[in-house]
Amino acid sequence: MALNEESGFESRIGKGTKASGKLNFRGPVKIEGEAEGEITGDEVLIASGAVVSARISAGKVTIAGAFSGEVTARERVELMATARAQCTISTPSLVLNEGAQFDGDCKMPAKKLAAQQG
Repeated sequence: MALNEESGFESRIGKGTKASGKLNFRGPVKIEGEAEGEITGDEVLIASGAVVSARISAGKVTIAGAFSGEVTARERVELMATARAQCTISTPSLVLNEGAQFDGDCKMPAKKLAAQQG
């Protein structure tokens, strides 16, 4: 996914905005400002320059900014080169781009096992 792809995001927390609490998005969301709490949705993008401290549960999560907390993704998590993540990740697919900083734990449940149980 290209980070400058604007048309794919139905919801956005813009620069200069701070949101906290339980945030639930039905479509893709791009976070450019600050967010904390619980975030759920189909696809979550934490843009470069964003600061997020949360528990995220989503299908796909892309991190390009600063993130601390916990991520549970049904499909994949990608840390871009500008990512600074201190977190626990649970996902069947993890992509770390060169330059990404990741400090934490990662659990990778097998897709086949998850499909058999689900």
